[in-house]
Amino acid sequence: MVFRYFLNHPASGTGIMPLIVYTRNLIGHEISPQLMKFAIAAQMNLFGGFPRERDIVPSAIMVGLFCVLAIAHTLVFALNYSRGHYFWISIIWSWNCVLRILGFALRIVWVKNVPNVPAALTSELFLILPSVILVTFNLILAQRIFTWRHPVGGSRRLFWGVMLTLYGVVLLVIAMTIPAAFVPFIHFLSISAYESWKQVNMVSSVLIILYSLTSISLLGLAYFFQPTRKDENLYTYQPWWIESFSPFYFVKKNAAREAEETFMKRNSNHRHAIRVIAATHHHYNMVEGLTNQRGVLKHNKSLLIVSVSTILIFVGAVFRSITIFQNKRNYDSSWVCDYRLLIVIYGGFEAFINVLYLVGRVDLRFYRPDRLPAKVRAIITAEQTFFNSPVTSEDEDDDAISSESDGYSKTDSFSDQGSFEFIETAIPSESVSDKHVLTKNEFERGVDDLRSDSSSTVSDFQF
Repeated sequence: MVFRYFLNHPASGTGIMPLIVYTRNLIGHEISPQLMKFAIAAQMNLFGGFPRERDIVPSAIMVGLFCVLAIAHTLVFALNYSRGHYFWISIIWSWNCVLRILGFALRIVWVKNVPNVPAALTSELFLILPSVILVTFNLILAQRIFTWRHPVGGSRRLFWGVMLTLYGVVLLVIAMTIPAAFVPFIHFLSISAYESWKQVNMVSSVLIILYSLTSISLLGLAYFFQPTRKDENLYTYQPWWIESFSPFYFVKKNAAREAEETFMKRNSNHRHAIRVIAATHHHYNMVEGLTNQRGVLKHNKSLLIVSVSTILIFVGAVFRSITIFQNKRNYDSSWVCDYRLLIVIYGGFEAFINVLYLVGRVDLRFYRPDRLPAKVRAIITAEQTFFNSPVTSEDEDDDAISSESDGYSKTDSFSDQGSFEFIETAIPSESVSDKHVLTKNEFERGVDDLRSDSSSTVSDFQF
């Protein structure tokens, strides 16, 4: 009562951190357990409740489990990195497991020293933040599926602008959630200010729920709208060297680098193809290089991984929001604030999600080829003939040259053929009916024009 009088009657349950400092200045470092229980009982309820001795064992189990998962993610990344396969999201998941380790470890520290409010707040932060991080990177995975199915729409600036806006929104939500959850513990607040901070916390919890559904919504859009003809005809750059999504499969060493070097022999416009995830995991049905084929749909498990992980995170966000909207004090908390629920949702659910990522080999399923090196992108291929021809082997080239030399030695070589049909170009927008057939007269007229323009350095008619 004395403190409340001198502090202008703050709301009950606020400012526990300075309150502990004032109490220790008056009665010493050791605070009576009864007094501490009274102060904790007056605090607003938390998802999982305030820790007790019973929390130590399950929290320690979660620490050990997430240590194993963090090491597993790191090993997968290290093996991939040594083979030239760079999937940086694996490192993010490893650090996310480290945050979970800190969250549960600090909860144990909190049990041992209840007045240690900084450790308590840090534990609460590291228990809330990893779920938001998982949702964010699930959205990235969903974006890659969308771009694979709709390469035209997925590569547009409008789509990228919307996605970057969503990523920016989550940063604002995190920036709003942290002070809304922590300020009442750090400062004394008036009753009106306390209620305002509660409302901010409620809004942030609802935004987290909505944000957790964005990845499933994007998957729904990807399959609700069928690919257009432009999507089907657009050439894409897929990691054709990935032969399997098996848990123990790793790509051939430097396979990605070898694939990048093949682009030095391709047309200039091929070097700017849309990079997408692998279309199939069967090596006998792989599509190599640039193609407008999507391959056989083998991403059902990929969709399942993203959907299941998102739903589990969504459930945790809903329970946390229920705790906040109940607006009760700790001594009157409901079953939603039981520590076992926290262990199951923040521990069991997220451990299962990480196992899905590892066993399902998300690092292969959602791998998008790296951007081509600058030395490859800087190459300017010489101007091509209007009548493009497919890439052939060296033996085929030798046969073609020998046949051409034989043909030119015969004066009547052209007279035996009424027309010359050139193979259709690699331009995806051309249909079969649009194949260009070069007649004999057109060909001879072009040759005459070329010979008559011998004084010009560059001819308008190009081979």
